[in-house]
Formats: sequence, structure tokens, C-alpha cells
Amino acid sequence: MRKFYVIGNLKMNMLSREEAAQYLSVLRREVQGKRYEHVTGAVCPPFLYLSQFDHLPEGIKKGAQNLFPEKSGAYTGEISPVMLKNDGVEYVIIGHSERRQHAGETNEMIREKIVAALKHHLIPIVCIGEMAAERRAEETDRILALQIQTIFAGLSKSQAEKIIVAYEPCWAIGTDVLPTTGELLQVRVMLRKMFTEMFDAQTAERIAVLYGGSVKSSFLAEVSWEAQMDGVLVGHESLFPYELVKMMGLCEEEALRQNEQSSSRIG
Repeated sequence: MRKFYVIGNLKMNMLSREEAAQYLSVLRREVQGKRYEHVTGAVCPPFLYLSQFDHLPEGIKKGAQNLFPEKSGAYTGEISPVMLKNDGVEYVIIGHSERRQHAGETNEMIREKIVAALKHHLIPIVCIGEMAAERRAEETDRILALQIQTIFAGLSKSQAEKIIVAYEPCWAIGTDVLPTTGELLQVRVMLRKMFTEMFDAQTAERIAVLYGGSVKSSFLAEVSWEAQMDGVLVGHESLFPYELVKMMGLCEEEALRQNEQSSSRIG
């Protein structure tokens, strides 16, 4: 059965509890009366407002934007996976390019966070992607391969298939410049081949791969199902609940269409 993910990364936005409450009010209104059988939505707010996101509408899960790999201890300013789990968080974004850029996160650090998330039964949404200069030098495959090989090193098949990979080319984030459907399809095929070599074909099919980078509902098809992606990681547009819900609806319609086609072929 076809399944999609629509993950909203609210980043460092919402400057008050009142803004967070208003966001949730609009989100609940937009989702009211809608059902999602083939789409999982998630919203990842700033840490400060996580408790306000306890009672999300059906079909939308609670996520976080980062974690620290230790359970507890003298780590000022950090948030542990146990804290997140105990607060009802189910998904956590790890290794976003903005954290690589502003917090100096490396592939090795990202892998450590993935292991901690899995240990405490959180679903990691792991970001990978190349810089603009690397793309111009035609090094996309090499960069992605290095990232994947490092962050998946030593993981078991059962661990690997719990991870959601988000391909976010750094040059597309916050811009109107997007990879073509063909370019995304090449990345998807390359990742599937890598996962097959690292694990096996069945595991490779179970590892969801999303696209992220200036995602909008107006070109959702081109960066998602037409490129064989399993959904999207949404940045700026997720600040507008109606856009997030619209994307979930479009993915639900596409999943139903694909599942009907699959049933017809089997029949």
C-alpha cells in the first residue's frame, strides 16, 4: 500500500505562546472533517512550545527539531531523547543543513543522534544534501554517498528501515530554485541502490525518502510522487496550516489513486 509523509518544520518561528495557540487553532479548523489513511503528517515546533502541541488533530504527529544523544547529564541547553519521548514526541529531525551550517554538526555527530533516537523509540527524519558549489562540480552523488555511508554505518536492517531520509539540497532551501523531477528521480534511484548494497532490496524499499527544499503545494507532484519520493519535509510553507493540510490532502488522493491502480493490476 502506498504511503506518504508530510512533515512540517516550523524552525525558529512563533515568538509567543499566543502565536503557537493561533497556529494550532487554524490547524485544527483546517483538518476538521478530513481523514488520512495513507498519509502521516507531523509538525515540529520550537522546543519552547512542544507542550502546546500535545493534542494535535488525528493524522498529525508531534515532532521535534533536534536532540542531544545523551539520556541526561551536564549538557547545558540541550534536550535529550528521553525528554522528547516522555513529552509525547514521535518524530525528530536530525542533521538539518541549517544545523550543519550554524551548529557545526558532522556526519558522525548525526549518526550518534540517530542511534540515540532509535534507542528511545523515536523516528529519525535524517537530512542529507549537497551545497551549491558541490552541485556545480557535479559531486552530488559523491557527497550523498559519503553522508549515507557514515550515518548508516553499523546499523541493522531493522534499525535502518525505521529511518526517514529527507533529501534537502542546500541550494534549494529558502529559494525558488528547485531540482527537476529527473534530478530527484536520479537521487532516489541512487539511494535505493546504496541501501540495497548496504542492507538488501527489501530494506531499501522500506526506507522512506522525502524531498525538502522550498516545498509548495503548487509543485508537490513534481518533487514527490513523480520523482518516486515518499513525501515532503516542508519548511516555510508549513507555517501556514492550510498549506500543510492541502499537501496532506493531495498526497492522500495520490496514494488512493496508486493503490487502486495496483489493485487493478493484481486483479
